[in-house]
Amino acid sequence: MGAILHPPLHRQVRPGEPLVIELESMPGAGLRWRLPPSLPECSLVEAPAQDRPSPSTGGGIGGGRLQRFVLTCHRAGAHRLLFELLRPWEEEVRAIQPVEVDVR
Repeated sequence: MGAILHPPLHRQVRPGEPLVIELESMPGAGLRWRLPPSLPECSLVEAPAQDRPSPSTGGGIGGGRLQRFVLTCHRAGAHRLLFELLRPWEEEVRAIQPVEVDVR
């Protein structure tokens, strides 16, 4: 079974301005988004977890949660991040979420 490829998310930000990226995960099922490789002139970190339910699943026991990441790029340019949804103990990627960021 292949990974689900989600439509790209498009974001725009100024150099040095942090961009919060929120993606729906399913931590109760072990499914979490993996950080993509770092980009030149950029910093990408996972933000501390916030117990906010996913808008599409409504939360609840075993429900979805928003996983947060913060990207800060220090120079103008176009960047493409590919987040992968998987269980850390498995190799199979369940979904891929492209995020295209225009820094200007």
